[in-house]
Amino acid sequence: FVIHNVGTYPIKLWKIIKNVTTDENGVSGPEQAWYDANNGGTAKNDIDTAMVYEMYVDGQIAVEKEAGITLDKIKDYYMGLVKLDSGANPPSYGILNPGGSITVVQKYHFKEDTGNWAQSDKMTFDIEILAQQVSAPEPVKQLSFMNNKNVNGDWSAIADNKIGLLKYDSTAQTFNYNFLGVGLNPATQYCLIYSKDPWGAPKILIDKGVSDANGKINLAGSMDTGNLPYADDGNYPTGAKIWSLPCGGGGYDEGSQTVGWPPQNDWLFDNWSGFIKYTKNVLPQTTTININELGGDISNQYGYQFGGYPTANVAFEYNSPASGKLSGTITASGLKPYATYQVKFVGDPTNVAMNETVGFKGRWSCVSGVTCTGDAVARNRTDADYVANKALASGDPNKEIIVGYLVWDFFTADASGNATRTIETANSYHVLFAGGGTCNVASNNSSYLKQNVDPNHSDVYFATSPDKVDGEIQHGTCGGLTLNPGTYDLKMALTEESFHQGNWATVLQKDINFTIN
Repeated sequence: FVIHNVGTYPIKLWKIIKNVTTDENGVSGPEQAWYDANNGGTAKNDIDTAMVYEMYVDGQIAVEKEAGITLDKIKDYYMGLVKLDSGANPPSYGILNPGGSITVVQKYHFKEDTGNWAQSDKMTFDIEILAQQVSAPEPVKQLSFMNNKNVNGDWSAIADNKIGLLKYDSTAQTFNYNFLGVGLNPATQYCLIYSKDPWGAPKILIDKGVSDANGKINLAGSMDTGNLPYADDGNYPTGAKIWSLPCGGGGYDEGSQTVGWPPQNDWLFDNWSGFIKYTKNVLPQTTTININELGGDISNQYGYQFGGYPTANVAFEYNSPASGKLSGTITASGLKPYATYQVKFVGDPTNVAMNETVGFKGRWSCVSGVTCTGDAVARNRTDADYVANKALASGDPNKEIIVGYLVWDFFTADASGNATRTIETANSYHVLFAGGGTCNVASNNSSYLKQNVDPNHSDVYFATSPDKVDGEIQHGTCGGLTLNPGTYDLKMALTEESFHQGNWATVLQKDINFTIN
């Protein structure tokens, strides 16, 4: 089959064979005779163990027929279809760019020496293709093939009976691995290593063991490696090379952490899908921040000036690291009664990468510059405005300082200024509306936004009920926001929602730090 990227975004691409089922499908006479002679009369129908798998991508070996790898060894693991190899010519980073395509050839070979136990048996399975944007979290259960190579030629994989299968978790508390090597020298000790670049860098031992009389070895376990690749690896951040080779005797020297040369034909190098990327997933820790610093708009509030913000108690409890979305609980008292608050992240223009991560997910606002004047609406900037401003020279008189911010949830205080709500970074909001509690409504409903909600301030418009508030989407779809993996250092801020009846004032804020896997 051929896969074309007809979209506008680069993607990463995997294939998985899953939902494998085998069935007896009746018993023939020769089949029963085999049972009686070999299996004590017990049925056997695991034909996935008799089906040899073969795959080539754009003519390059991923797994060759000669190695005899059966379907049961590869099922339920994601195989990368675009090679991850920064050393290739041209470099490949596991990415299929817009307009690109790949051709995948796969074959299923029934083992010639399979006995009559397989007569009439049947097998079904699903093939799933997963394509997703480069920044999205990768599938956890992944499979990479290792081959011996034409080391005196173009370093292409050799189609023979020698191969390694490395199953691993791309994200976990430790580097969890299961390595199967076949076609190797019998009764030989082999080392599974992380081969850092440059060549003289220490090579890290992951595991070792002795092959059996048939030249097969299986190594499985967990190692606290930290993220792979290391930051001092020449292949960082693309991925890590993992190899299998004999221990000692010109192979891997555990004492000096070096590798001899030249390699022999039982050395297995990274091949398909190539380099390994692993992220250490630290157990989530519960953190609470008190949002108690006054915001810059405290004197320009919505509706009326409320003097209780300096003594208000607002706590946000959350777990980090989190997967894709940050969630937690807001517990507040002493806020402006009946007020609805945007919950937002605010970037720091001096941290350009972090500021842009927030801004391109959300919105922009200028904070200084001769052209940065007017109210909050006048100071709004678009993505294009930000990019154009960034291109201006630092001494340009029209250069502005522009801050990225992301409105991602909200809550409404009760008559006493109290609120408790679970919130999550599931949406990128433009602004909030009292439109009936439906996501992506872009207007207020007079039934849900009224005066006289607060008897002490009868002329101010407030939402009639917290469940009648929701947001107009800025980017993406309702519930579709995913934060990029990484460590975030931001301001978490509360902004009074005016429902287009007055000012939007950021009244409270606090530094927040968290990690997204």
